[in-house]
Amino acid sequence: MEEHREQAEMKREEHRGSNSSRFSRRVWWSLAALVLLLIFAVSWWKPWQSGRVMLTADAAEQSVLAQYPGGEIVNSTLKDGTYLMQLRTETGLYDIQLDAVTSTVNSIKRLESNPEAEEKTLWSREQIKTELQKQTDGELESLELVEQEGSPVYNAILIMKDNSREQWTVDPYNGQKQSSKVLDAPAVNEPALENNKPQFLSEKQAEQKALARVPGEVDDIELRGTNSGNPYYLVEIDLEDGREAIVQVNAISGAIRSVTWDEDED
Repeated sequence: MEEHREQAEMKREEHRGSNSSRFSRRVWWSLAALVLLLIFAVSWWKPWQSGRVMLTADAAEQSVLAQYPGGEIVNSTLKDGTYLMQLRTETGLYDIQLDAVTSTVNSIKRLESNPEAEEKTLWSREQIKTELQKQTDGELESLELVEQEGSPVYNAILIMKDNSREQWTVDPYNGQKQSSKVLDAPAVNEPALENNKPQFLSEKQAEQKALARVPGEVDDIELRGTNSGNPYYLVEIDLEDGREAIVQVNAISGAIRSVTWDEDED
């Protein structure tokens, strides 16, 4: 009788142990499923990116054009946080992928080439400025790369010694003056008419406006939109941490229109 009770007790212990083991396995499986669910949710939601603001289509195009002056965006599409663009320049047609948050050019690939322009290299604004200083003692008010009759040219506005303003058309490949015209003759007896004309900020004033928003060192500045009636300066500013900011400054009011960023990949 005693032996029968011991066997029954042993069976109950084994049964309890089996139930405990099955319970432990269910707990572990539940925890593993919960961890997998959390990993999937975090990967899909990406909370570390929730505060990142994407560039507008216009700001993205301005960022590309600031990096590749003289070009024209012929197509732009936003897909999965990347702007897919086609840029046409004097040297051909390019496919560009631009990060919609950092405005970094992730890749650029030439789709079509222009054989006539293979040997030509556009001069930078600094090279043009240096060449103009050799050709005139006038003060450079603005310098803008534009397209004229299907070809790029630099438009330079100069304030001459007699206070007249001249517009020069400059060859973008050698810096030589192609043509010029007087915009404003020296004012003699018509001060009222002069006061009615919109006055552009100088490049120095635009730099000060931009640096007040983004402290750093100005790398380049360019006046745009003078022919459209909506003039603005594009000011490129290098920061100590390696980034580059591109600040749009209203050329008349001095208001900051936008700030975009370009990460340094060197």
